[in-house]
Amino acid sequence: MADKLLSTLQADIVIAGSGPGGATVAREMSRKGKKVIICEAGGYHKWFGYTASTMNMLHGKGMTFSKEGNWILSARTAGGGSVIYGGLAFKPPAWLKEKYGIDLQEEVDEVYEEVPVRPLPDTHIGPGARKIMQAARDMGLDWKPNDRFIRPDKCKPDCSACMHGCKEGAKWTAREYLEEAIQHGAQLLLRTQVDHVLTESGRAVGLRAKGPSGWMDILADTVIVSGGGLGTPPILQRSGLHDAGQGLVVDFGRFVVGPCQSRPPQVEVPAATGIHLEEDGIIMLDATPKPLLYGAMLGFSGPKGWLAMPQVMQMKKNIGVLMMVKDDLEGRVNLDRSFSKPIDPGSWSKLNKGTVLAEEILQGAGVRRKDIVTTTAFAAHQLSSVRIGDLLDKNCQTPINGCYCMDASVIPQEWGMPPMVTIVALAKRLAKHLSTTVETKAAVQEVA
Repeated sequence: MADKLLSTLQADIVIAGSGPGGATVAREMSRKGKKVIICEAGGYHKWFGYTASTMNMLHGKGMTFSKEGNWILSARTAGGGSVIYGGLAFKPPAWLKEKYGIDLQEEVDEVYEEVPVRPLPDTHIGPGARKIMQAARDMGLDWKPNDRFIRPDKCKPDCSACMHGCKEGAKWTAREYLEEAIQHGAQLLLRTQVDHVLTESGRAVGLRAKGPSGWMDILADTVIVSGGGLGTPPILQRSGLHDAGQGLVVDFGRFVVGPCQSRPPQVEVPAATGIHLEEDGIIMLDATPKPLLYGAMLGFSGPKGWLAMPQVMQMKKNIGVLMMVKDDLEGRVNLDRSFSKPIDPGSWSKLNKGTVLAEEILQGAGVRRKDIVTTTAFAAHQLSSVRIGDLLDKNCQTPINGCYCMDASVIPQEWGMPPMVTIVALAKRLAKHLSTTVETKAAVQEVA
């Protein structure tokens, strides 16, 4: 490397990325007395609750697009996507155990107990959400309150900032595990971009990264790459695993919004209720975007969206449905972090079907058909770009011995659901595997 190496650090475990996967492993292993170093490419942003502050926590200020022009939201901050997710909790899919032999029940129970995870109480389900839920139930849909990573005692019923960072500390984020890891001696290196995995004789021996002061090597017996669905593949490609990033799943979604004159003009907690139409591959939630984000989405929606701009001025009267649809394993993440991700015909079909259903629900809730607006499609939850059963074994180890992956990229196939519970549970499972491996190695050395 032409750039001068300025420093070398030593740890038992080095982790690239501080999102829910990386932070969970850091917390579990530091609690066991291991020396852990976490590299985070972003900063530790603390300005929460606004679209402008959220843009600072996103790659490219939120202006990240696939080669096909599809809008993708990807986090770049301490805690990763957990800081700007909606706090939704869905248990792992049955096929993870049935098809891949990975049983996460014990770890899921730990997550639900520790956080804790549960539906919001009636006091936190706003009038708009109630209207939508009742209209959906009148249509025969099993619309109900969602499990949330939110503590009701800290949550304000008149706050809608879940997806923009929680100022009240009610929503669980990976930063809580990250802070706990630091309390147990872990070291967090901010604005430190990992370049590649260091290897010797086919085994991982550390990471090379560039921080604010320049290049460094972080040597460790165990390497965890947790850069996310778009960030992990380039690191592995630079480490010799050139098939990383072949295939990419996202959750494409859109908002369907309209003013409801019978609704009290107030702000409310989003995504309090919803439904998972598993056979259709569609999840639907009560939610409307904040004004600045809504304006941006209408701007990207073309002439029809521009004509609907006056709706931004009456946001407190608006009610809306957010839908996300199950995607296909298609696309590619490249070495320079550019990526291809088309909206395939199947996803368009699901988006159209969900839009029609959302329009019917909103009309049942009191919105006039002519006032309903559908935003442009966007995507979150970048998944499956480095998959279990493909590049990874059941313990999420790569072909490089001692190098593991732990983030949304490891999920082995398309799913169509928010993956937070699954990622944290997988990370807990990996930490148990690492602990067992270390103990076994120590026992063998003692016998020898």
